[in-house]
Amino acid sequence: MIDSFSIKGFKQFTDLFLQGLKPITLIGGKNNTGKTTVLEALFMLYDRGNAGVTMRHLFWRGVGSIPLNPDSLWSPIFRSYDMNKPIEMKICENGITEKIEIEHKNEFKTLLSASPFEKGSLPKIETGQRPLMTEFLEFRYFANDKKTGESFLTLGDRKLDMQYSFSKPSKKIAFIGSGLHHNSVEDSVLFGQLDIQGHTEKITEVLKIIEPNLKSLRTISHGEHALIYGDIGLQRKIPVAHMGGGVAKVLSIFLSIATNAGGIVLIDEIENGWHYSCLPNILKAIHKMAKEYNCQIIATTHSYEIGQSLIKGLSPEDLSDLAYIRLDKTKERIKPHVYEARMLAAALERRWEIR
Repeated sequence: MIDSFSIKGFKQFTDLFLQGLKPITLIGGKNNTGKTTVLEALFMLYDRGNAGVTMRHLFWRGVGSIPLNPDSLWSPIFRSYDMNKPIEMKICENGITEKIEIEHKNEFKTLLSASPFEKGSLPKIETGQRPLMTEFLEFRYFANDKKTGESFLTLGDRKLDMQYSFSKPSKKIAFIGSGLHHNSVEDSVLFGQLDIQGHTEKITEVLKIIEPNLKSLRTISHGEHALIYGDIGLQRKIPVAHMGGGVAKVLSIFLSIATNAGGIVLIDEIENGWHYSCLPNILKAIHKMAKEYNCQIIATTHSYEIGQSLIKGLSPEDLSDLAYIRLDKTKERIKPHVYEARMLAAALERRWEIR
């Protein structure tokens, strides 16, 4: 389990250090204090060898397409959009550290290209060609300050190319966005993996918190893809997506936990899509499954009810697994304030503004 996480030069963070992380860690704060950015940074640390590593955060924020140039692709992840200043992110787990450094670089290509030529004729080359400037991001990976690998994300002619050489990250990680539109096809693949292992009944039981009439779940093929269907007592099975966004979100979270054993699941605005009356049971079930699969949950929230429901839903012994971190913006810096479960319960009881 990650104990601490530091971020330097990523988006709005000059230098942020989070400590006291627990198996269930909630991150709160006012708008534009970097709650979602913390999740994006943590995901980027583990998302290695993926050419789309700098675009995922844009997709999660609803940006569908962008121009294929360095300013649009890469500058948004750097502090104040300044690509001259490197990024550093580091986690600590049981005294072991993992770190990533990201740096923007320019280099000249010495490769000269031949002109197009017809079949049967000799290729020709222009004598006045000049070396081309190539821009790329260099990712450097470290474990306990020892370099373990690197990757290079290069912007070429109408494409992004990732070349890498590194050891696999120590953890698997999943990100669940704040919107209620989930990838039903991807969820069906994860459900199929659990079905092979015989672990789908516990997923069905959890979904009954929101849909009490649910009897069973199964994947049904539609050509090249499959969707998850549920039996809720109608004349036919219906897609889980048709049961409402809240059901689909619970399903995505539990599938992510069960297929990322020993890893991390990041959830943006965890409260979205659920009625407050369901929260204690849902959050209790999330904690139970996360503990079973040794999976750490780090989630953002704006909701008083989330904290209250966790305090209500967890046993006194399990409350030690909970931490709440509030991010506060002061001038140009963002400072974290950590509340352990006992402090959080006292603050909520007194109706202090800690969101």
